Amino acid sequence: CRADGIKVLLTGEGADELFGGYDWQEASLKLWRPWSWPRRLFLSKRSLTRKFERQRHAPFRTSIAGGHAWDRNIVLRALSPELNFLQAKIFDRLEPVTPLGDRAFLGCCLHDMYSHLQDLLNRHDRLSMAASVELRVPFLENRLIDFAIHLPRRHKYRQKQGKWLLKKVAEKHIPLQNVRARKNGFQVSANFTAGTESLLHGGFLRDAMKWPASSVADLIDLARRDQASRLRLVGMELFLRLHAGGQSTGHLTEALHAAVAEAR
Repeated sequence: CRADGIKVLLTGEGADELFGGYDWQEASLKLWRPWSWPRRLFLSKRSLTRKFERQRHAPFRTSIAGGHAWDRNIVLRALSPELNFLQAKIFDRLEPVTPLGDRAFLGCCLHDMYSHLQDLLNRHDRLSMAASVELRVPFLENRLIDFAIHLPRRHKYRQKQGKWLLKKVAEKHIPLQNVRARKNGFQVSANFTAGTESLLHGGFLRDAMKWPASSVADLIDLARRDQASRLRLVGMELFLRLHAGGQSTGHLTEALHAAVAEAR
């Protein structure tokens, strides 16, 4: 864009967080189905109470660790304890909202404002400044935030569709095929990183984390099987090689290509 002389860009960041556009927000709604009618008839009140107290500490499905509550809490306690406990705080503050599924859905949207969105905005700020481009976020105007935060769940997620109200408005201005297009994130192909787990052998990450040999073998096997884990582990290894090992980006690129080629 900068090369084409475009100096100001508009981005849609904040729309998913404010209007319920992420699939894990929908999953948070479904997480509380046992308390819905008539499903709660099949569980005793005592059982639901016990389950509620356990689930209250991890009430939302998030993108971290594949959305499994136990794994997610381990990750968050290690990396950001305040964010981990923020889930329960938000859920408790939304106590007047019923049913519990709506409460969890709206809470997840609010939690994403404090967590996921912060990462996106930080990344955008750095990228835009590096390219000398001004990046504006019209959805994050204060009055629009206040309006969207107070919307009931039915205006955000309805008929198995996220961002329901936003899309209804967009239909008046944008072609329907664009409004109804399938959500498509910026995902990295599994084939792109296949084989890069070999970089964890004798790397910086093993020494930094003081992993025993058996753990290194297990983590390398995990990275081989699971793309998300591979991206995180290899990414940390490359970060350490760059900033602790003094290797150049060119050298790291060559190492990545060599690992992929060897795996093939």
